[in-house]
Amino acid sequence: MPKVPSNRTRVSPYPLRSTRTQKEPIEAQGPSQWEDVLCVICQEAPHNAILMRCSSSSTGCRAYMCDTSVRHSNCFKQYRKKNMNRVTKVMNCPYCRGEVYEAMKVQSGGRRDLNAKPRSCAFENCNFSGTYCQLKNHLKADHPSYTRPLVDQGRDRAWEQMQRATEYNDINAAAGLPHSGLEVLHQQLPDVPPRLVILLWRS
Repeated sequence: MPKVPSNRTRVSPYPLRSTRTQKEPIEAQGPSQWEDVLCVICQEAPHNAILMRCSSSSTGCRAYMCDTSVRHSNCFKQYRKKNMNRVTKVMNCPYCRGEVYEAMKVQSGGRRDLNAKPRSCAFENCNFSGTYCQLKNHLKADHPSYTRPLVDQGRDRAWEQMQRATEYNDINAAAGLPHSGLEVLHQQLPDVPPRLVILLWRS
């Protein structure tokens, strides 16, 4: 998974039902709209950005992600691969956990502004930082055989645990179960899926 700066704040989440990014760009809202936008996954400026439209978009939920190739951060495709239900083809928003209806390309002006923002090379041990165009040239020159971001296993586990904790809280709230006992059991079994934790607690 791409590098995750610890001092950055998250922006908003996006949704999608189809497995393909929609071609129509979202409406422009002015340059200032993109100042604080970060990819929900890598927490850096989202290159080739998309916005996920989910069931909570009307109340302000907005998740942006990088929609770059496997030679770059590749955040959206990695998230979709790990989080789309293989049976229903439904993906949940990384923020509100609501259903994602579509992934919309950010309009050309906004995408140009975001692509001009520097971000880190996805290669784990590389300190290079640059715009989208600079990163493309850098990858060709310095990582010619590089085809996919190297995943930091620690970050990958941290992300999965965060997702699991979110799902646990959702299930706990929906079931109206006491929080304290469940939380202790969940902490004792951090790698056990939340639904199984609920069953174990009830038994």
